[in-house]
Amino acid sequence: MEALVALVPLLFMGGLMALVALLVWYSLQQAKKRREAMARFAASQGWTYRREDPSLARRFRGAPFGRGHGRRATNVLQGRHQGRATVAFDYQYKQRSGSGKNRRTSTYHFSVVATHLGVRMPELSVTPENAVGRFFGRIFDSDIQLESEDFNRAFTVKAPDRRFAYDVLHPTMMEMLLRRPDLGWRIEGDSLLMITSGSHTPPLVLDRLAAMDAIADAIPEFVWRQVRGQA
Repeated sequence: MEALVALVPLLFMGGLMALVALLVWYSLQQAKKRREAMARFAASQGWTYRREDPSLARRFRGAPFGRGHGRRATNVLQGRHQGRATVAFDYQYKQRSGSGKNRRTSTYHFSVVATHLGVRMPELSVTPENAVGRFFGRIFDSDIQLESEDFNRAFTVKAPDRRFAYDVLHPTMMEMLLRRPDLGWRIEGDSLLMITSGSHTPPLVLDRLAAMDAIADAIPEFVWRQVRGQA
């Protein structure tokens, strides 16, 4: 009897280790299936698929890039969409918190979809608004206010060059964006980006690319001429 009692902890630990091994195996199998699905999707679009591209983890500057450690860009889809060079990838970084026995590491995951604009532009970000952000944005005059109060309530607009923001976010553009108040985007350098929490899926990538094409197409011609130095 005593021998049986002594075996209980060992059996428990063995069962626990087997469960952990099973969970690891299942996670690896799911990741493999996802990579294969992404490769098939890329082929169907005439794009290329890469399991990982370290250079993309350093490609952009704004949040969530540059945070934490263990930054990775994986499941990379690259090609052309509506004539524009595009790239989509899963991005992750890790961050430590706490200390001693309470020290832990959290991993944050994002889907990044970017389309190349062909020319460097001033920075501009348009993100879904919230009450707290709106309050502080107006207090510190950091949230650019446009002609449409509906748009101002729906989005936070930030840009070092306010004239550029006014030119890009004309009434027709604002009306179009109000149909998708859930979407945030930004112009950084020569790229237009949409970043979403979690991992990307083929429908999400195509949805974001369609939205970014519409945004790029709605930028007035005189703005393109100005950034190209043709004005």
